[in-house]
Amino acid sequence: MSADDDFLDQLASPRFCERLFAHLPDVVFCLKDRQRRYRAANMAFAQRLGIDHPRKLLGRVADEFFAPHLAAAYREQDMQVLESGRELSDRLELVTNRDGSLGWYLATKVPLHDAKGEVIGLASISRDLGAPSEADTEYAGVARTVAFIQANLDESLRPDDLAAKAKLSPDQLDRRMRKVFQLTTAQFIRKARIGAAAELLTTTSTPVAEIALACGYGDQTAFTRQFRATVGMPPATYREHARRHV
Repeated sequence: MSADDDFLDQLASPRFCERLFAHLPDVVFCLKDRQRRYRAANMAFAQRLGIDHPRKLLGRVADEFFAPHLAAAYREQDMQVLESGRELSDRLELVTNRDGSLGWYLATKVPLHDAKGEVIGLASISRDLGAPSEADTEYAGVARTVAFIQANLDESLRPDDLAAKAKLSPDQLDRRMRKVFQLTTAQFIRKARIGAAAELLTTTSTPVAEIALACGYGDQTAFTRQFRATVGMPPATYREHARRHV
């Protein structure tokens, strides 16, 4: 047993994480058991759902609080973690907030094990990416890179090429993008493409195949796969859902 394991085994309460996350208003936190029931949550989670206290989540499941397409996506993620025992890290998600606005979040889910090593649940955090200030986006040429991405979504946008254009190494550009957007360059490209596609699906009648090409996807299948992974539903379903809620 390592010194770290020995120290952790001496802790009297495993609930220290709840106390820590209670003080992070921009980070949603929860614990779930194998039946995907909430066993702990912080106030930020309750507020995102529009309820007054996290205890109202306990013993219940996501299907009782989220729109069906989001609940289905979360259920799929949970089962992937619970069945494989592997974490999902920095999963970029576009979510419709309770007020109808769109919000970008970065989610991570990790399995929880008992003393025998069996997976008994999962822990999840989701960070609101928000929007950086104009001063932040001017940081060392990041604004120029972002402007180029947004103006050329239909082109091949490789992080290495963007870094060379900015006269930076790929690692340097990634560090600066993370500082400003909390995203890698590749994640930001996906965010820009999926965000533009969501806007076109909501505001135009452009065929899905044309939107896929306009947003840099070589074919509709690849677009649909990535859109569903990010939004929780395929593009055509998202269009119908958005129009019903206008």
